[in-house]
Amino acid sequence: MTQKYIEQIANLLNMLHSLDRDLNLVSFNETEKKIYYTIAYEVHNNGKCKISDVISSSGFSRSTVYKAIKAFENKKMLRLIQSDSDRREVFLDFIAV
Repeated sequence: MTQKYIEQIANLLNMLHSLDRDLNLVSFNETEKKIYYTIAYEVHNNGKCKISDVISSSGFSRSTVYKAIKAFENKKMLRLIQSDSDRREVFLDFIAV
């Protein structure tokens, strides 16, 4: 690996650490962070995100995803919105800080 690539990786890691600080994700573990970023990805690409989307996209178990979502909800980082058309369906929405 060349010095250029090592420098680029170091820069990307610095950016990611800054992003974690800006989003108040520092206290979360890597699994929870991946789940948070999966939610952001789904919202960005689809305009909405269901819990089932996070489970299938992240590859984590249902219980792991639910625990992470509950932690984000407790920290007032996101909220759950029940679908009007299907009461079994729950959407995730970020809370602006």
